[in-house]
Amino acid sequence: MAFPLFPKSPGKDKTGAGRAKPDLSPRHDPRAKSAHEPVSAREVAASVKGRPPLVPAPRPSSGGIDPRDITVTGPSSLIDLSPASQQGIEVAEANPGLCPVLENAALLYANAQAGQARQILEHGVVNDNDTKGSPLAWLALFDLLQRLNERAAFDQLALQYVVAFERSAPAWEERGPQSRPGARPSPGGYFALSGKLSATNAPQIEHMLAATQKQSQVRLDLGSLTGADDAGAKLLAHALAQVRKRQYALALQHPEKILRALEGAVKQGRGAGEGYWMLLLELLQWQKDRATFEDRAVDFAVTFELSPPSWEPPPDGPAAAPANAPAASDERPETLAFQGTMAGSSDPQLAKFAEFREGRSVLPIDMAAVERVDFVCAGALLNAITRAESQRKTVQIAGASPIIRALLLLIGISPRHFIKSVQ
Repeated sequence: MAFPLFPKSPGKDKTGAGRAKPDLSPRHDPRAKSAHEPVSAREVAASVKGRPPLVPAPRPSSGGIDPRDITVTGPSSLIDLSPASQQGIEVAEANPGLCPVLENAALLYANAQAGQARQILEHGVVNDNDTKGSPLAWLALFDLLQRLNERAAFDQLALQYVVAFERSAPAWEERGPQSRPGARPSPGGYFALSGKLSATNAPQIEHMLAATQKQSQVRLDLGSLTGADDAGAKLLAHALAQVRKRQYALALQHPEKILRALEGAVKQGRGAGEGYWMLLLELLQWQKDRATFEDRAVDFAVTFELSPPSWEPPPDGPAAAPANAPAASDERPETLAFQGTMAGSSDPQLAKFAEFREGRSVLPIDMAAVERVDFVCAGALLNAITRAESQRKTVQIAGASPIIRALLLLIGISPRHFIKSVQ
C-alpha cells in the first residue's frame, strides 16, 4: 500500500472533518533520532522498561550513543513484572553529579568499551558545561585513566581538576593490574568465590586475608565454584594454609563440590598439577578428615617425591557453626563483598545477595573489588535492592568506583544507598 509523500492541506480534504482517520503515527522508538540529535544513555535505560523516556537535559553533540551499539547478555527484559513487584528499573529523575556525557560514558564502560568512555569524558570536561561542573564526571575520568594505566594523562587531568574545583585531585595509586583506584581491603564478614578459580581471584582472596586480621569472624563460601586451574588452586591453598597456621577459626562453607572435583583430578597423579593436590590436602584439614588426609598425603609424597605434609588442623570455632547462624549482636554487621566483573541477570554474586539478606535488617555491600558491572546485571541488582526494601531492609553500598556508581545511579539505584564506608 502506498502513501503520498506530502500530506494534503486542510482545504483539500474532501472526506469531511467528521470521518475518523487511522492513526499512522509511529510508536515511540528511542532510536528514531535525527543525525543531529543522538540517543542518550538515559533514553536507553528508560527504553528498557518500555516507557517514554525522560525529558533529557541538553546534551553535547559528541556524547550520544546508539543503543544498537550496546551488547548485553541475558534475557530480553531486566524488569521484574510479577504482580508483587511492578517497580522494576526506574531511571532516576535527578541524580547529583550525573550529566548526559557521564551517563553515556558509564553505559559504554558497562559494555566493556573503556577507551570510548574515556574519549567522550575527556571531550566533555573540556567542551561541555554540564560535564565541566560535575565532580563525579571528573572522578569517573580519573577512574578510567587509572584502570587504563595512563599516568601522564592522569597527572595532566589532576592539574585541570585543581583549577576547576580549587581542591586537591585524587592521587595516582600504584596497584596491580587487577586492582582499581580506591580499592581497599574489605571490612570483612562474608566472602564468596564463584566460577572457575584462577589467578584473577587474587584481589578477593587478599581482601579475605586482610579481613581475618581485623574481624573476629570471617566466612568463606566455596559453594559457587565450578572448577579451578592450577594457579588458582595454589593461590587458595596458600591463603588457607596461612590462615590455618595463624590458628584463625575461618568459617569455610560448602567446600563439598570443589572437593569432589579435586578428588577426581588427583587420580591423574602428577598430571593433575601440584596445585590441585595442595588445595585438596588443605581442604581435608579444614574438614577435619584425618583418615583421608593421611592417605592423600602419602600419595602426594610418592607422586612428587616430597615429604608428606603433616596433620595440623585449624582450631575449632565458627567453622563448625551453621551457615545461617545470625551474627552476634555486639558485632558489626557482616559485609557481602562483590568482586571482579558482574555480568548478566543470573550472576552468581546476585544469588549470594538473596541469601545474605535473610535474617538481616541492614545489608552492607562492599563493591571495592568490582571491576565492572554490565547493564543487565545493574538492572538485576536494582530489582534485588527493590525486593529487599519491600521487606523493610536497608541496603548500603560502599566502595563502588565513580564510573560504576554512575551506571548504578543511571539505572535507578538511589543515591541514598551509597555510603563512604559500611557500618
